[in-house]
Amino acid sequence: MTVDSSAADQGLWTKFWQEFAAENELQERCHIPGDGRELVDTHWRQFANDLPQEARIVDLGCGAGIVGRTLLKQRSDLVVDGIDFAGVPQLNVPNLTIHRWVPMEALPFEANSIDAAVSLYGIEYGNLSATAAELQRVLRPGSSFSFLIHHADSETVREGSTRRRALRLLFGGKIKSAFLAGNTERLDQQIRAIDKELPSEAWVGIATKFFNRKISLPRVPRESAWHDFVTALSPEAALLARLERAAKSSAGLAAWLEPLIATMQQVSVAVMRRRSNEPIAWKVSGIR
Repeated sequence: MTVDSSAADQGLWTKFWQEFAAENELQERCHIPGDGRELVDTHWRQFANDLPQEARIVDLGCGAGIVGRTLLKQRSDLVVDGIDFAGVPQLNVPNLTIHRWVPMEALPFEANSIDAAVSLYGIEYGNLSATAAELQRVLRPGSSFSFLIHHADSETVREGSTRRRALRLLFGGKIKSAFLAGNTERLDQQIRAIDKELPSEAWVGIATKFFNRKISLPRVPRESAWHDFVTALSPEAALLARLERAAKSSAGLAAWLEPLIATMQQVSVAVMRRRSNEPIAWKVSGIR
């Protein structure tokens, strides 16, 4: 993944991918609910099959190299360059090179040197005007691209919005006041209200256990515990806010795509859907 290249965003995503690498096996996938993951993998396998022999592909906002590994599993002759502006995990995968700390708005390739471009939940986090200009420069005429973009109505985005709402409430003044005062009854009332509004949200249960362990501490350690709680979860809240901003609604997609349409020979848009008809992503494909 990548975002507008501020130091703060770079630090957020670097921490995210460092934790990902420490806590997950490399084969762990981006969260795509239900049968969506199978459908996304099938899309990339089909895309790989249509590429020329030994094609060179750039993966924008590559993260842990999920798309590149899927393409290479299907076609070992391909060559994939993953681009991410954060400190993403380095991989030991033949024909897959991860370029860390590199923004998609400034690709490190010569003109007309790339045969295809892909992105899974990545390109929408960057500056599309600058990225489209770079793609026009590095892609060979007639080469193909396929980008799967966060759909605002997808389960992934809805879950993220709910989680962010839970964190905002848990960080809120009423919870903070009750916790710092050591008022167990008032804290329980506030937690129950959040749980009623957001049933089954995991962070509410996790926070409740944390508060129950710490609320009986003396005042100063309790203040320190609150600070640790907010500090630990603030990066997650910030990344969820970026997810909401990056996701595209039906109304917002056309305007966002204008730089790509202006620079590419052909651009087509479809909705990739689960078998239940739930949207997974916008599928933006075309020809340079």
